Amino acid sequence: MWFWNVLASLSFVLTAVLGWVTIHTSSEPIILGQYSSTYFKLHMGIAALVVPSLLAQVNFFYRRIYNWRKEILLAFFSILLALIAVEVAIRAFDPLGVSYFHEVSRYKIDKIFDPALVYKHAPGLERIYQGVEVSFNELGLRDRKLEEKQTDEFRILLLGDSVTFGWGVAVKDTFSRKLETILASRLGRPVRTVNAGVGSYNTVQEDAFLRTQGDVIDPDVVILVYVENDIEPSSNRDIGGKSPLKAINTLLQKSWLYRLVVFAVKYASPNEPVLLNKNASGVKESMKALTSIATYCRERNIGFVTFIYRGQNESSSKSSVLSQLLSGISAIGNEYGFLVSDIGLWWGNAEMRSVTNSTVDSHPNHRGHQILAAGMADILIKHGLVSKTGLNSP
Repeated sequence: MWFWNVLASLSFVLTAVLGWVTIHTSSEPIILGQYSSTYFKLHMGIAALVVPSLLAQVNFFYRRIYNWRKEILLAFFSILLALIAVEVAIRAFDPLGVSYFHEVSRYKIDKIFDPALVYKHAPGLERIYQGVEVSFNELGLRDRKLEEKQTDEFRILLLGDSVTFGWGVAVKDTFSRKLETILASRLGRPVRTVNAGVGSYNTVQEDAFLRTQGDVIDPDVVILVYVENDIEPSSNRDIGGKSPLKAINTLLQKSWLYRLVVFAVKYASPNEPVLLNKNASGVKESMKALTSIATYCRERNIGFVTFIYRGQNESSSKSSVLSQLLSGISAIGNEYGFLVSDIGLWWGNAEMRSVTNSTVDSHPNHRGHQILAAGMADILIKHGLVSKTGLNSP
């Protein structure tokens, strides 16, 4: 009787999940006017599990399953124990730096809601992410307390996402601090950088931050580090309900084994050409926000430069998202009078793994940040965006 109850309960749960998934409507319905392709595959997968669970209730099939119950249960628990053992081993040895996914999830949860920025860092919060101590000042920035600007101080505001934030490296090793040191030495005057990098920020959020905090920070130059996900719409993934697909995916992502398998599949898959839709809402919003930042800086006589952040492989690929966006960004730069520089050219012959945190985590490590800081300093000085006196007019 207990075996019958187990099969009946399993059938009920799977049927309930199938019903939950069936009534959902995807944000981009292309199949039956209700489901996305990914969501439809999930729907079919669950349906494929429901059918045998229902058949198991039929007396003919039940008798055969019952006769093999010991073998079935033995196989089930053997596989379960093996998966648990592999999960424990992955968490203990962290192959390829897969802990990155878990740490990013912790970081996302620690963000707080903001009506203008969608989300931001909690002011005064102190945490350890990826084994690195991180603390936020009164503005929620990974930086020191914002002090009153000195008479001869040259102040640089850095806008960006997790690259600018300095994910995975100590604050002293971020290109923000290194740039400050390099420029102060070469210019012979006080230089202060303000790191406004927030993980997963896009251009719209960076523009919103500049317009809400720019006058308080009072920069002489604004640097925007433009990355591929700048064209992704703003959203707070930690606030509000989740669709069935997102809920299931969230549960699966709790497993480091699942994360590693997904990464391995993507890593082994051939890179297919990316066809960017330049009329997509995210692209249009990003270009509009970039124009807004340039306008803000021009109206206040503040120097502005946009650095396009991409890896060595992205720089050589004409099909990469940033390669396709570069002409549009450069056109805005020409129209509004700001410099656009390609960071991808700075890596030279360096092996990308030697300048990133791990195989899984492609954020720049301390060596990568040193290259970024040196390149930015050269560009700023070469193009007259900084000077040795307080009379600089970018």
